[in-house]
Amino acid sequence: MSSFKPKRVSGADLVSQISPATSGLPASVPTPSLSALPAPVAKPLPLKKVQINFQASEPFAELVAIEAEKAGSTRRFFARLLRDAGYDVPEVDVNPPDTRRRRGQRELDG
Repeated sequence: MSSFKPKRVSGADLVSQISPATSGLPASVPTPSLSALPAPVAKPLPLKKVQINFQASEPFAELVAIEAEKAGSTRRFFARLLRDAGYDVPEVDVNPPDTRRRRGQRELDG
């Protein structure tokens, strides 16, 4: 028993067969002009982060905790302290992005 195997049509044959029927159709995606394209904006690379750890007396640690709570975080407290002392502190340390996860309202109501 022989199995039916249709003849494969080459790309050039396919184009020649359908081009008369599709020659009047517009392109599916218009080609944008170069002036309409926005200039690509290079995203700055984030600074590498390192962890800072040190030991301190309990009263000093409490003082840092109190002042950090006022500033919003320990990182902000130290960054602002160093910036006010005249050091060039990156803005990402003075005002770090909020990376906390937030739950949706539906999850809170449920």
